[in-house]
Amino acid sequence: MEYGPTEPISGKLDYFRMTFKRHDIEHFLETVIRIKKAYFYNDASSKFGYAELFQLDQIRIYNSSPTDDRGIMIELGGQGCRQLEGILQAQGRDWFMFLEQCLQEGGRITRLDIAMDDRHGYLAIPEIMMQAQLGYIDSHFRAFDFHGSGNLSTGAVEGVTLYFGSKKSAVYIAMYQKDHEQAKKLNVDVEDIGFWNRYEIRLRDERADTALRKLLETRNFIFLSQGILMEYLRFEVQEVPTDKRKWQQTKKGWKQLLLDTEALKLTSAPETAFYRKTEYWLKSQVSASMKLVQMADEILGKDSTLETMIEEAVLSDKHKAMLKVLTAEVQDMIIVT
Repeated sequence: MEYGPTEPISGKLDYFRMTFKRHDIEHFLETVIRIKKAYFYNDASSKFGYAELFQLDQIRIYNSSPTDDRGIMIELGGQGCRQLEGILQAQGRDWFMFLEQCLQEGGRITRLDIAMDDRHGYLAIPEIMMQAQLGYIDSHFRAFDFHGSGNLSTGAVEGVTLYFGSKKSAVYIAMYQKDHEQAKKLNVDVEDIGFWNRYEIRLRDERADTALRKLLETRNFIFLSQGILMEYLRFEVQEVPTDKRKWQQTKKGWKQLLLDTEALKLTSAPETAFYRKTEYWLKSQVSASMKLVQMADEILGKDSTLETMIEEAVLSDKHKAMLKVLTAEVQDMIIVT
């Protein structure tokens, strides 16, 4: 079984937030997002100061009150990006067409995260952590943070995450061992996952706007390798008092990573299976308890407790909206122009 991307290095949008100074939410959904309003769950909201939320699983559209000039905001996390990719594909569009329209519609990007998945093995993140602690890394950032775990029997450092910069700054870089994260999440051996590092660049406001426009101009990630990564992290210290071999490996891996990201294209992994978290939660957290109750009823000769519970359950408006999406075809949900 394969886990995650298979290319040696790949990149994708991993978080997206853009605002529009307008309040015509129905027209916005139909002409920019191009999803029928009936498939969004609409509810009150207080997040980011907005008044209401239109939600299709992980695709979130916020709207402010008519007297609030915040207007409309799109927010997509990692899964939301994948789901919008599925919608765009069904509409005959791609990220570039969508983003260009957003800018034409007056959109202002406030945050843009780009994730790069390394299956090649350019860098050993635990080594970078130790080198950062020893002061070997030259950077515009004044601070770094980290967390992780280790194996007491082998002494190996495992599951390390490194953060460079402040979460509130215009540029923030994170590196982590995705293979360890996924192995823990899926309850499999890390060897089954295979080597997998993730490098994330999180950009805000002007930096995000510059990156977005460069992405649309070049259609690749050259601005990352020749700009942000090279500018903010430099592995150029010449005199290293300890373990020169590992330091040279880090320098070589970093240089090769920058070279290989020059031609890195924006990849996609479209997802149109909406609201699967509920199904996954039932399977992973509740299915054993359901089976226990069912077996007890059978042994005791009782009527099915589970059937009674299901019959007596009352669906909320959100559940009804979820059901509508779960039973719809994507082509029914979208607007094609």
